[in-house]
Amino acid sequence: MKVNNRFIFGVLSLVLAAVIAFVALPTIARQTNGKTEIVRITQTVLRGEQLSSDNTEAMEVGGYNLPSNVAHKLSEVDGLYATADLLPGDYILTSKISTVPVSSDVALNNIPSGKVAISLTVKTLASGLSDKLQPSDIIRIYHFLDVAKDIPELQFVKVLSVTDADGINVDNTKDPVKDEEKQQSATITVLATPEQAKIITALENDGVAHVALISRNNTKAAEELLAMQDEALIALYPPVAGITIEDSEDVSEEPQE
Repeated sequence: MKVNNRFIFGVLSLVLAAVIAFVALPTIARQTNGKTEIVRITQTVLRGEQLSSDNTEAMEVGGYNLPSNVAHKLSEVDGLYATADLLPGDYILTSKISTVPVSSDVALNNIPSGKVAISLTVKTLASGLSDKLQPSDIIRIYHFLDVAKDIPELQFVKVLSVTDADGINVDNTKDPVKDEEKQQSATITVLATPEQAKIITALENDGVAHVALISRNNTKAAEELLAMQDEALIALYPPVAGITIEDSEDVSEEPQE
């Protein structure tokens, strides 16, 4: 008996419709309507701060299309550290938390090879540019003992951070909120070569270091100024037979035969 093609097509259509109605749709419905518990932020958590029941909560949400790395239980995040700023309502992803403390001084995590970070004390309001310095500023450092002196090694220096007397970073980019006392700068941390660091160390114990702002918010100018300073340092402390500046002191201290 010859089977009509239309009959076969009709049967296949009925089978497909049954699969959709009794298998696919219920599966989608379960995924869409299914509930699961997740952890979310209840108040702003800044990078480096710990998560706790004070700033997180567990809540039930639809399980459809949730990220695979979302935290589901408070016990999974309690006591951990945020690796990024988290805002109220944010789901907590495992990629944004850490079991170890996170430094808030990002610049200190990326010190270039051959450079060091070193701090100098702000001994007077004027010597620290009246609490106006900001990270990435390019400054010039002067030395005052009996007279003010220009320092060739410290013509162009990059600021990494400004801190108060408690070692807390001072954010001079923002005005203090109402009734909040403005933090006073106590130290300035800069990026330096070992030779520059030695000079800054000497300034700490001899007179007063004053800083002057040379460049701000100009990446190209900052790179050019720092390159000029590097060239000046090479001229002042020429490398000897491939020995770097930081090794030069060891060479000078070797006994002469």
